[in-house]
Amino acid sequence: MKIFLPFTPTWIGGSVTFSEKFKRGMERRGHQVFFQKPKEYDILFLIVQAPFKYLLEAKKENIPIVQRLDGTYYWSVSGWKYPLYNLKARIIRNIFTDFTVYQSKYSKYCAEKFLGKKRNDPSAIIYNGVDLDCFSPEGEAINLRDNNEQKIFFTVSAFRRPDQIIPIFEAVKKYQERYGSNFKLVIAGTFSGRATEIPEKYKNFNNTVFLGKIENEALPKYEREADVFLFTHLNPPCPNNIIEALACGLPVCGVADGAMPELVIPGENGLLIKTKGDAFWKPRDLNLEAFANNLRTLIENKQTYSAECRREAQKKFSLENMIKKYEESFQQLPSV
Repeated sequence: MKIFLPFTPTWIGGSVTFSEKFKRGMERRGHQVFFQKPKEYDILFLIVQAPFKYLLEAKKENIPIVQRLDGTYYWSVSGWKYPLYNLKARIIRNIFTDFTVYQSKYSKYCAEKFLGKKRNDPSAIIYNGVDLDCFSPEGEAINLRDNNEQKIFFTVSAFRRPDQIIPIFEAVKKYQERYGSNFKLVIAGTFSGRATEIPEKYKNFNNTVFLGKIENEALPKYEREADVFLFTHLNPPCPNNIIEALACGLPVCGVADGAMPELVIPGENGLLIKTKGDAFWKPRDLNLEAFANNLRTLIENKQTYSAECRREAQKKFSLENMIKKYEESFQQLPSV
């Protein structure tokens, strides 16, 4: 198969990670993936959207169009403009696409709620995959501890909003008040948008270290050394950083919204605090005392949780499994 995936190098975060993994994985199975439009191709594959000229050309040539959907925009993160931000994806979904790949059950729920239900919706739910050889508990680790008893709390992301990181600071403060200060909060990743000033503002906060951007291939060296992965993003559709942490045997302390309950099994590979509602229309309230208590539980039982993290990643989140499911879905399309 020849697959055209319109790709813009200026994209950041999960789109870049997925596109690169998808290209490598499909090419290993004998297919070709193009980020720039080739003369001929069999499938137009969209990460949410693409220029309409490509969609119109594909329709004219009877080339199947596949749309991969993650989350959507809504009031509590985008304000009154959220329907405008969803408009192009909604048009593509309801007029152009022949097949939909949802990143998670939650992604499908969001699409149906904010982009509209499709009467006929050929589709598949395909979770993101990770290279289990690279992201593994075995291998080199970077020493982050100041003493042997110090606990390492780790998180990584492309932080764009304060609500993606401020609850972690607040939860760690509660942990310190209850369980002591022999820990280090290690934060990797970029800060942009409304979160740009956070590293400067919190540079002296409770044993916190900002690492800045870490190349994806180097992340396992840090995650192997950590004790718990902290995550409080609002309604995540299928976060790569969670799957990568699990693959490294790093238990997750998070929030039971978005796709998190599909990825993290409480009491097995992590712990999630409960929330009320879906937070589409107003900010959610988080029980950060419960979050701090979960941190303590994960630390005290790290070895047991860690083993289950790896097993779950091997069972559900291998890159090979993800690519195989995409290949099977594409082979079902007409004219392929």
